[in-house]
Amino acid sequence: MIRSILSNWFALVVNGLVSIALTPILIHGLGDFHYGMWILVGSLVEYSSFIDMGLRMTLQRFVARHQGAHQSKELGDTFDTALALALCVCLMLCVLTGIFAWVLPGFFGLKGAASDLFVKVVVLLGLSVAVTFPARVLASYLCGLQRYDVYNLAAIVTGLARAALLVGVLHRGYGVLACSVVSLVIAVLSLVLHWWLVRWVAPMASLHWWRGSWARTRELFSFSIYVFLTNMGDFIRFRVDSFVIARWLTMSLVTPFNVASRIIDYFRSLMFTVVGPLMTLMSELDGQSRQKELQKVFLRSTKITALLAFGIGSILMLDGKTLLSVWVGPQYVSAYVPLMVLVLGHSISVAQSPSVNILLARGQHRPMGWWTLGEGVVNLALSIHWAGKYGLVGVALGTAVPQILVKLTLQPWFALRAAELSAREYILGALARPVAVCAIFLLLGRLGVSLLPGAGLLELGSNVAWQMLLFGVVAYYVGFTASEREFLWERGKRFASSFRLAKAS
Repeated sequence: MIRSILSNWFALVVNGLVSIALTPILIHGLGDFHYGMWILVGSLVEYSSFIDMGLRMTLQRFVARHQGAHQSKELGDTFDTALALALCVCLMLCVLTGIFAWVLPGFFGLKGAASDLFVKVVVLLGLSVAVTFPARVLASYLCGLQRYDVYNLAAIVTGLARAALLVGVLHRGYGVLACSVVSLVIAVLSLVLHWWLVRWVAPMASLHWWRGSWARTRELFSFSIYVFLTNMGDFIRFRVDSFVIARWLTMSLVTPFNVASRIIDYFRSLMFTVVGPLMTLMSELDGQSRQKELQKVFLRSTKITALLAFGIGSILMLDGKTLLSVWVGPQYVSAYVPLMVLVLGHSISVAQSPSVNILLARGQHRPMGWWTLGEGVVNLALSIHWAGKYGLVGVALGTAVPQILVKLTLQPWFALRAAELSAREYILGALARPVAVCAIFLLLGRLGVSLLPGAGLLELGSNVAWQMLLFGVVAYYVGFTASEREFLWERGKRFASSFRLAKAS
């Protein structure tokens, strides 16, 4: 578990730094219009990938359960079936790409050279998503085996290669079309790399996609359909904002909103490094009927994710304007208010990420699929309605309002039923202390920012450093009980000892 989280953190740092450096290069290299087109098309073709019906998360869950129970035959059958389904999805994505290329230019009112360019970008990015999907299925298999270290190695290699090629083509004066070609090349590289890594990690894996069975397909489908509904709702919530802005405002405004959304993506990615391996662990515990241990993992992980989410969200609130100015330029500081609205909703949401994991691990995720899809539809309707009244802030409110309502009502109620815990146990054992830590930190942090204002990169780094230190101290002494502090201290010493032994050997 610790190895998985640390490898996730390392990959996040590397790819995060690359992405942070790459974003302003793309914005200024392509310009607002072409960068807006790049983001819009990327969001639309990525939307089509949800035709997978939740296969990737489903595969990860079943691989973890079969691996934990030492069911090698079931594991092989599941993998073969998933590969066969992945190839079918790849072909369907190619067909959808052709449909998008035919329909979308007229929908967005593009004509002439702009329309021709848009079609080419759609085709190239659509094919990239189609080729990437089998690679993602192979990656899910690695995660199900708890080989997040290998999974992250592939992510780092492809991320660095993508960044290097994008900077190269922009440096030579090429535009959005060349960037789209780079995406397709990286997709092919990712597929080949993941195929080789699976053969290296699991040499006994058959990789015989033609041996997929209908019985295993029905089993996977009965689980994945509700994962699909959840993913579809999430995608509507987080990926159609650019569509709303381009259609009901203007395509140029996609860029400032995307800057705010990109920060939120980094926020969510950081949290995923912690909660991602939890679903695998919870699935194993549930398969072994270790209910008490599952409850402890759920409460402990919720407290940790809540502390991390509230800490990151608070630092973004304190330093958001400076971050935007330093990162992409003073002209994008206007994205601060939409960013704060999104930060509020996502802080509450990602703080309760283990709730989603326990529902998936225990196979009680059906209601979550329906309410997440409903939340996405409400999000879309509110974003369209409020976009005309409040602009970018209205689009952000359309995302945050239903998100907050659901995360404070439906999700915890169903998660507590799955965990067989009371609301009192959940609030006192997982959430009360993180909320107190957040309140204390915001009070002290706001006072510190007013005394030490920052406008440049050095000031931003200094402020974030002392704020992280302050939050860590408050979280350690207020966020954890004495027994939990002792547990963390012992685990830290044990990990340090194992690290020294591994280094010595």
